[in-house]
Amino acid sequence: MGKLGKILVTFFVLIGVVLVGLSLFVHFYLTEDRVKALVIPQAEKALGRTVRIGGIDVGLFSGITVKDFTVKETDGHTDFVSTKEFVLRYDLLPLLQKKIVVSKVRLDAPYVRVFRDKAGQFNFETLAVLAEAGLEKPVPEDTGKPASAALPLALTVNKVIVDNAQFVVRDALKEIPDTDVKADLKVSLDLGRDLASLRYQGDLRFEADAEYGELRPHVSGKSDFDQDRLGYTVDVSLEKEQVRLSGEVKNYAKVPDIRLDVISDTIDIDHLLALAAGLPVASQKVGKGPSKDKKTISPTAPGAALPPGLKAAGEIKIGQTLYKGLVVKDFLLEYGLDKGILTVKDLSTKVADGQVCSKIKADLNKPGLAYDGQLDVESVKVERLLACLAPGVKDMISGVLKSHLTFSGAGTEWPKLRNALIVDGTYGLYDGRVSDTPVTVAVAKLLGLDELNNLSFEDLDGSLHIIKGQVALKTRMTGKDVNAQAKGTVGFDGKLDLPVSLRFSPELSEKLKKRASVAKYLVGETGEAEIRLKLAGTVTRPYPTLDTAGVQEQVKETVRKKAVEELGKALSGEKKAKDKDKDSKTDTANELIKGIFGQ
Repeated sequence: MGKLGKILVTFFVLIGVVLVGLSLFVHFYLTEDRVKALVIPQAEKALGRTVRIGGIDVGLFSGITVKDFTVKETDGHTDFVSTKEFVLRYDLLPLLQKKIVVSKVRLDAPYVRVFRDKAGQFNFETLAVLAEAGLEKPVPEDTGKPASAALPLALTVNKVIVDNAQFVVRDALKEIPDTDVKADLKVSLDLGRDLASLRYQGDLRFEADAEYGELRPHVSGKSDFDQDRLGYTVDVSLEKEQVRLSGEVKNYAKVPDIRLDVISDTIDIDHLLALAAGLPVASQKVGKGPSKDKKTISPTAPGAALPPGLKAAGEIKIGQTLYKGLVVKDFLLEYGLDKGILTVKDLSTKVADGQVCSKIKADLNKPGLAYDGQLDVESVKVERLLACLAPGVKDMISGVLKSHLTFSGAGTEWPKLRNALIVDGTYGLYDGRVSDTPVTVAVAKLLGLDELNNLSFEDLDGSLHIIKGQVALKTRMTGKDVNAQAKGTVGFDGKLDLPVSLRFSPELSEKLKKRASVAKYLVGETGEAEIRLKLAGTVTRPYPTLDTAGVQEQVKETVRKKAVEELGKALSGEKKAKDKDKDSKTDTANELIKGIFGQ
């Protein structure tokens, strides 16, 4: 054996002796009782709680194993934090390269219990370490030099395993849901020499059950993550409702870029509202408005609460939604958020045998929220909507609705919303009927025609313009018995200022003449009577009156035409002579009469 070989053998023998010596030292000096005597008193002092350890095994090669570690509540009996087993394994050889390599960290069945008592105090608030942290500490002198974050050794943890973790929340006040969470976690990380070089990746699986009044949701999910991205899938079940949330968050530690998709086959809103009615009373309290003696705080932009640079996108798909008997199918909403601008790129759904589509853009950077968009309705049966959304008027109007509206506004509360909302658009209602509305009842009573209280129409269309709480309305109705035109305003407060022109069929005109003597002067050559009205009052209490000026003009025109006709007959002697002289005489008389009446 050469000299070099002898040196190497001697070196390895020395290392072996050192390691064996260290192992024997650790085994005989760091006994279980001695470690407990070192660890438990310090832990109890820091926590202010009773700490128990079932067993500790420390080995130079085997690492550290702690069994049945428990931190008790202040009563000394209930578990606050516990774990069945804590295992730490490490590699020694990397220490020669100034690296700490932890091959495995495992927590078996860790348990944490959070409890709030009837006085509103959480159990963790009484920990001694938190009380000490709350004491005032002197502010360190600013030397102008940044604190060093470098570590003396590079740290790598090959595997962190958390099995059967359990997190329990209980609230004696019943304001926080009672929650039980179970989770499994696997993570590997490489810290390097500073936090900037931190790299990690792992996955998480969890299940949670909560109880809050009548609500008992079950949540399960999984996530895979690293330092740059977090992907997730979460399933929420609430009795017969099931919703899946999925997506990912990129760059979540700096400027989040979120993808969130929501998918559900069926959602019964009535059922959810019924469950919400069973929530604890405390959760339903409505905050009181600002005191009169306090200054009103200027509203801030909603976007101010968002992380700077936040981006988000996704879609919401619901196969069928039930609300008060109304079935909404194939609901789709695609959205995006960038630079504080929320855009609903596409909102579409099928309802009442028709289709509703919309696009919306909301600027979250402006105080009170500013928005604009458009709404299109195609082939929606109005009576089916009203039967669910407004049962009190469900029998008053029917027909197939089509409309196109554009809108803009700001704010979500009255009166700002009223003053800022602007709507322009057209609408059409086809093959429908209007019955027993306050307006038709009042007009039918005024004219003495019961038929006006039950009108069928082929089409009812027009345009509208909404600004500052006033609806400028222009509409036209074509029906078998009545044609109508209206142009005026209807206020958001229900006030009416709406001139209306009604043209009746010959059959209805005959009935009108029997009920009103003036009606005979309102009948044209086709036998159709036309009456002009003014609608005042409110939508619920309308006050219709005859348009006196309009009716006078109609009567004057009818009398004028009748006088021309009668005088023409008188002057011509109503003779039927065919010679040219007599015809010339009659024409001359007619021209004279027309001149007198300004024809």
